Amino acid sequence: MIGQHPELAGLPELKLFATRTVGELEAPLSRYWMERGVTHRSPGLVRALAQLEFGGQSPEAMASAISWLHARKHWRGPQVLDVLLERLAPRSAVEKSPDHVLNPAALRRIKRAYPKARYLHLTRHPVTSQASMVKHWKRTLPPDSLEDEPMNGIAAWLDAHTRILGFTARLSADHVLRLRAEDVLNDPEVNLRRIARSASGSPGDRARHPGGAGRTAAGSLPAQAHRDGRRIAERTAGCDLVGKCSARFRCPTI
Repeated sequence: MIGQHPELAGLPELKLFATRTVGELEAPLSRYWMERGVTHRSPGLVRALAQLEFGGQSPEAMASAISWLHARKHWRGPQVLDVLLERLAPRSAVEKSPDHVLNPAALRRIKRAYPKARYLHLTRHPVTSQASMVKHWKRTLPPDSLEDEPMNGIAAWLDAHTRILGFTARLSADHVLRLRAEDVLNDPEVNLRRIARSASGSPGDRARHPGGAGRTAAGSLPAQAHRDGRRIAERTAGCDLVGKCSARFRCPTI
């Protein structure tokens, strides 16, 4: 959505700040992933390099991108990202790697490398976040590894947002915009303009949004989310941090 603005360029998940060097990011994958055709810890980085440095998404371009990274194992994330930024200029890049909020060191690397960067903190109700996480984990992790463990998703939600709040508290207010995903989907015209103004300083009239399918009205949750929410609420009884964080983001109640 955001990357479709003519002054911005959306990038895949690069994970460039999740490790100190490209070499660490290239650490060998486990057999589980190799058997499923995953050849690099950051497939998004490989795809971005293939497109911007080698002209496409062909197997040859992908192989060239992997070789390019292999020859630069000593490089740090900003050095690689600077190459991509040069190819994208004069547009500004939108980087959105969830892995970066898993480790305070990754956030520090971003701030140190790009002190003028602007941040969008997109929040979402913990119940629907948990449901999405479970779907992703079941699709990517070994079978039965997360069977009936809803607190894994809630714990991940709380951990990530607590870390983001701590990080953004040390930034100037004009470098951070916090929005609810429900609000963006329910009123994209207004909120995409806010995002575009924050990211590029332009009115944002040409930012696009997907069609109505799948939108959720702000303040409401689907029935399944309510059922899951009640089940999770029983397991989170007494967990005041989840409630406080949800209240701060104005999450609809279950």
